[in-house]
Amino acid sequence: MDMKDYLGPFVDETEENLQRLNEHLLAFEQGDHSVVDEIFRVAHTLKGMAATMGFAKMAELTHKMEDVLDLARQGKLALRRSEDIALLFECLDTLNLMLDEIRSGKDDTAIDISDIEARLKKLCEGTADSSEASAPIAEEQKNIEKKDVKAPYLKKIKVKLKEGCMLKGARAFMVLEELSSLGRVESTEPEMEKLVEGEFSGDVFFVFLETSVNSDRLISAVLDVSEIESCDVEDMLEESGEIVESEKVMDGGNNVERNINAVDEANVHKKIPNKTNERATEAIRNIKKKTSQTVRVDVNRLDKLLNLVGELVIGRSRIERLAKESNLKEFEEPILQLGRISKEIQELVTKLRMLPISFIFDRFPRLVRDLSKELGKKVHLEIEGRETELDRSVIDEIGDPLVHLIRNSLDHGLEPPEERVAKGKPEEGLLRIRAYQDGSSVVVSVEDDGRGINKEKILKKAVEKGLISQEQIDSISERDAIQFLFMPGFSTSDKVTDISGRGVGLDAVKNKVESIGGRLSIESEENKGTTIKVKLPITLAIVLALLVKIDGQIYAIPLESVDETLLVDKEDVKIVNGSTVTMLRGSMLYLVDSREFYGLPKREDTSILPVVVMRAGFRKIGFIVDDFIGQQEIVIKSLGNTGMVKINWFSGGTILGDGSVALIIDPATVEEA
Repeated sequence: MDMKDYLGPFVDETEENLQRLNEHLLAFEQGDHSVVDEIFRVAHTLKGMAATMGFAKMAELTHKMEDVLDLARQGKLALRRSEDIALLFECLDTLNLMLDEIRSGKDDTAIDISDIEARLKKLCEGTADSSEASAPIAEEQKNIEKKDVKAPYLKKIKVKLKEGCMLKGARAFMVLEELSSLGRVESTEPEMEKLVEGEFSGDVFFVFLETSVNSDRLISAVLDVSEIESCDVEDMLEESGEIVESEKVMDGGNNVERNINAVDEANVHKKIPNKTNERATEAIRNIKKKTSQTVRVDVNRLDKLLNLVGELVIGRSRIERLAKESNLKEFEEPILQLGRISKEIQELVTKLRMLPISFIFDRFPRLVRDLSKELGKKVHLEIEGRETELDRSVIDEIGDPLVHLIRNSLDHGLEPPEERVAKGKPEEGLLRIRAYQDGSSVVVSVEDDGRGINKEKILKKAVEKGLISQEQIDSISERDAIQFLFMPGFSTSDKVTDISGRGVGLDAVKNKVESIGGRLSIESEENKGTTIKVKLPITLAIVLALLVKIDGQIYAIPLESVDETLLVDKEDVKIVNGSTVTMLRGSMLYLVDSREFYGLPKREDTSILPVVVMRAGFRKIGFIVDDFIGQQEIVIKSLGNTGMVKINWFSGGTILGDGSVALIIDPATVEEA
């Protein structure tokens, strides 16, 4: 059988398991030794999957990790030295490199693991010499597991594969690998050789396991393997030479049946744990979580579906327009129904593309851990709003900018421990990453309780670079001073390091955020901390826009960038220092004439100017147009690489209800005017 057909699911499952391994290793480093078993099991799963797919080096490395983790969970090896934890993290990074190679169409053979394997082997060989050092963690592990210590007894495990499972042998092998890590496999039905070869009829097979592990945990382990429909576990007691069913735990999301035989408790309590109905109820809850019905869908199919929905929205707009012009009342009800249905389809498809922002946030604990160690800083990381959802296209774009912001906070914002103590602050700095929904947008903030932004330091650097003169310093506000941080090549760092100081960071963040229709804002107080907020559109495909007319043509401005619309009396327009301005509620509003901006003929003299107040970055700009048309839902179409002059003026195009094309104005380019 061609294993290429299963490469996609393998990559997805391996990525999920590596993320789980990362989370558990971070927890272990923080002192939670109860996760050792879970780390071992994830490594065991990775080994089985890699071996099944023929990736020998990945299987070999995870096998060596298993050896170390097995000794640790038995209390024979104390993984308390920082270099031991660092070695496990290095194994994780190597596995990620292997996965990147596999994802790109190669295999795992190009990655050298000889050095890591040697160090893992040396760690295992040092077990005998570290018996005394192991005693505390061994005792701790015994205390953790004390409640679950039971004499081994036989369990009959019924495994049902999902209907249509093509790789039955591989899935059966992975189940056996999982169960063998939790006990001793006595036998299987059908026999093991036929089972792993997939030579059995139907979708059901049985495993007889001698184990002291409870049934709920066995079910959880089996259901972690892909394409498993359900798992039933029966406890088997030897009584008077006969095998008697003593307990039955059934999965399938429906019920848990308890049928304890009337056996003298005094004779069997050493073999059978005393289980209650409360635990049975908890088992049902856990099982239902594990068996949630999900389907993996290729991203390209979702993209195509969204494009078709976009065409549907355009078609609906055209039909509504034609019906309105024809004034045919019998069309009103069907068109309303069509509008409602297409709207529901649009919302559903949009939700299908939504992903929790945890896909990005889950990378950050490891990033903060590594950078804080490199910088010699103590950092407490708080993450809020992991469940906040964004369109997949936004998720893809925003990851790197957020990494820039976190690196900036750790390097520039948070002080070293001794400096914090001298200021009367806690030795450990706080870094908080939050995500929350704000209307039709999502806000992601990166907050720290560090130094804050030093206005004088920014202006001094600006003078050195010739951006302003010494005489201008006093007239520049703090907000305007912050703008210098977003200029290419501008950095206040005194030295260049691997983390910062090269002048690459905030300018890249600003450009990326604005390229997807987002906004960036900074709030800072010296010696109190800094908060950088990134406001993002939930989706980039179908948005609400304001339609305006310029020189007879219709243009669209994303409503997310529009603060308000005004009708300005021409007499209220003034020229100040060479710039066209007007007063808006006591503040000066800079004006940009759309015709002049795009090189179009001047408009006829008019006493009233329609102005769209757009927010781009930190500035509000009044964009003078010829007329307002109204709000409309638009489908954004990429302009692609057309070679058009000044293509950066527009972020895309859309098709209107009459079939005409409207260009979408990019507010960021207007700000630079």
